[in-house]
Amino acid sequence: MNKLLSLPLLAALSAPFSSAFADPAACPEAGAQLTEYLASAKQRIVHDGEVRLEFEVDADGRPRLLALDGSRVYRTPVRIAMQSLDCRPGTPQRYVLNIRFADPVPPSMATAASAALAQAGAAPSNPPR
Repeated sequence: MNKLLSLPLLAALSAPFSSAFADPAACPEAGAQLTEYLASAKQRIVHDGEVRLEFEVDADGRPRLLALDGSRVYRTPVRIAMQSLDCRPGTPQRYVLNIRFADPVPPSMATAASAALAQAGAAPSNPPR
């Protein structure tokens, strides 16, 4: 079974990853594990980046890397984190993850940006004279 997911890895690490799985039988805690394993990489490397990870979990619960693309500075931490996953034995599954390393937008800034967009969209248009 294929899983296509996007994992935003933010400095605040606020997005739960495991809830994104439709059927998390092989790795029900993969999101929490990857978030924990990769938090130090984001703090250490500091730069924003994105990595596409494709791996499968075999019937014995062992993850195996299939493909890894994206920001070079994050590839090694992602590879190590993927190999450290604690998965369950069961039906083999394949996972495709897009992991984004970025700082979170502070809530006050997001609210201000939304308000500015709403005001810009609500501005009355005056016909030219």
